[in-house]
Amino acid sequence: MIEYIKMIIVAILSGVTAPLPVSSAAHFNFISNVIGISGESDRMALYYSGFMIAFAIVLFISFRKIYIGSFKSAFVSKKNEKKYEKSKGYRFVFKNILVSVVPTLILFVPVSNEKLLIDFFDSFMNINSVILSGFACVITACILVIALWYTRKAGEKNAETTNIKTSLRLSFYQLPCYIILGFSHVAAGSANLLICDVKKKTFLSELYVYLAPSMFIVGLVKLIRCVAGGVLFDPMVLVIGMIFFAVSAKLIVSLTMKFNIRRLFGFFAAYSFVFGVFIAVASFYI
Repeated sequence: MIEYIKMIIVAILSGVTAPLPVSSAAHFNFISNVIGISGESDRMALYYSGFMIAFAIVLFISFRKIYIGSFKSAFVSKKNEKKYEKSKGYRFVFKNILVSVVPTLILFVPVSNEKLLIDFFDSFMNINSVILSGFACVITACILVIALWYTRKAGEKNAETTNIKTSLRLSFYQLPCYIILGFSHVAAGSANLLICDVKKKTFLSELYVYLAPSMFIVGLVKLIRCVAGGVLFDPMVLVIGMIFFAVSAKLIVSLTMKFNIRRLFGFFAAYSFVFGVFIAVASFYI
């Protein structure tokens, strides 16, 4: 029972921070170590992979109309001119989604008979390394500050929606986030969209829509590989954690869509920096 309570605490705090540019991974890593839920590195990787899947599912549900419309548009025939023209916007999104997934597939390139590229990186990174997560948070804050500085320096431009080039770059920005716990997916994606001057009105929806597919793929592959590799874990702890994580993340996603959190990016950058320094120092006493 105590283990379930610990997982619920970790899941809620990680879920609340997941849709924000403050790295839910670093919060997961730090909090799980503080309250004593941490264990073997492989088991913690499995739990966090479950959280990634839960977050992706939350985004799929939250933006289901876009995903369903995009998927259906791929099967619209040119012969039906009216319907084909009407689905133009969805076809554009569908192409961007496919492109955004391509760089992520680099992580699954085989480097040996048994290991993929992502395993190669994982072998050098300790998922329980709080100090590493702290440094990653600091770097995340710096990236967000640079993007904000660039945006203000460039001034107002002709804001546009995400194009194929932007989607491709967004996915490349995510790669470090899958390798080191502490780099924020949302912050990395936000920095890319800020630099590309994506419309404020569609900023968050485009960010979330293009984040979800890659996160789901990586989370699912890592989870399956952990289970197939014989990692010992309590399935109920994982399921309960994913549920509470999803509920918390869904609440924050709904709130962020109602408010312009771009105005708070400076605050989030400051928070990430302070939190990163704090957990890096605290790691010596955990």
